[in-house]
Parts: sequence; structure tokens; C-alpha cells
Amino acid sequence: MKKILGFVFILVLACLFFNKISGSNMTMDFNGNDVDGPLEFLFGMIFAGGGLLIALIAIICAAVLVGLVMAGVGVLMVAIVAGCIALGLLFSAPFMLPLLIPIAIIWVLVSRNRKQRNSR
Repeated sequence: MKKILGFVFILVLACLFFNKISGSNMTMDFNGNDVDGPLEFLFGMIFAGGGLLIALIAIICAAVLVGLVMAGVGVLMVAIVAGCIALGLLFSAPFMLPLLIPIAIIWVLVSRNRKQRNSR
């Protein structure tokens, strides 16, 4: 599919290019003077290319800005969720005390055994 899409893209660009070369119905005003002939095509391509280049730079800048804003919003949302979890744990701590006492006793026993093994 990617090869076909690339081929179609190149074909469309070639058709547009040949249409611009063969079409001489364009008129161009440059400082109040009509420009025609090969210079018309040259000026048209230069000015159109310059406009496309400016548009490309503007789109890249906008994409970078949107990416930074969305990344900042994502970090902010993670911080808010972590804060809500911390508040929930803080408020539920008194109710968790009967469950935390046996866990603390087991933790002390395991760490004491580990200290005795390390001292030998």
C-alpha cells in the first residue's frame, strides 16, 4: 500500500507540474507590469514556492507548539491524578491501620533476619 501511495503521489505531482508548464493562460502583474513568457512561469514558481515554504515553517512551528502544550497538559494531568491518589491514601490511612500493623510486623522481622545474615 505504501508503494502504491507513493506512486500515486508522484503521478499527481507530475500531472500538476505538466499542467503548469503547458498552461500559458496565466497572467501575472509585477509592479504594475504584465509579465509573460518564460519569466512568468519562473516568477510564479518562485513566489508560489516561497509561499509554500512560509506555510511549511508556520505549520511546523504550530505543530511544535501544540506538542509542547499537550505534553505540558499531560504532565499536569499525571500530577493531578497522583495528588488525588495521595489524598485518597491519606484520608483512608486511619481505616487501613488494622491492616498495616501486621504488614509492619512482618517487615520488621524480615529486615531483622536480613541484617543478621549480612553481619555474618
